[in-house]
Amino acid sequence: MNVKLHVFPKSPRAFKVLWMAHYLDIDYEFALVDLTKGAQRTPEHLALNPNGRMPVLEEDGFVLWESNAIINYLALKKPESGLLPTDTRDRLSVEKWQFWDSSHWDAACRILVSEYIVKPAFGLGEASPAEIARGNELFARAAKVLDGELSRHRYVAGNTLTVADFSIGSSFCAAGPAQYPVESYNAIQRWVAELQAMPSWAKTAAM
Repeated sequence: MNVKLHVFPKSPRAFKVLWMAHYLDIDYEFALVDLTKGAQRTPEHLALNPNGRMPVLEEDGFVLWESNAIINYLALKKPESGLLPTDTRDRLSVEKWQFWDSSHWDAACRILVSEYIVKPAFGLGEASPAEIARGNELFARAAKVLDGELSRHRYVAGNTLTVADFSIGSSFCAAGPAQYPVESYNAIQRWVAELQAMPSWAKTAAM
């Protein structure tokens, strides 16, 4: 069985997984999880991920959820890519940024995506000025850290592209509509421009 990816392509987390698959040229079966129709809450999907979330990966009876875990799994299929270091310290230096993504970066971006994109798309009411302010505050706090790191080297975890760049960079697929306040972060803008110039980004964005 080929890799099967259960995704809703418009989601930054699904974008992350699809972008990685395209970058590594991994054949996969596409399975749409239509969030607009509540597909994430069907018994079939809950049997794969009891959290009622996507993306989900399936392969030969193995099921994996959480987007950062999935992209690491895909990277391990192509170790020659160097996206997931084999040296213990180098690997942990990369994975710490994936934990940071889950705890800080994604938490900030998620608020802005929810207020500016999800609410109007799903008819969930008006955007909350208080939530937008909170999202902007959290974004600024995290962006300062990220921008400082990227001002010192080309990519998030050094001068080599790694899974950390996919973990964090994928959120920028929604940067325009979600109004991420990135104007004052020159290093982030430079890095995002490089990521968005990848053919694999364009292929994923086209979905």
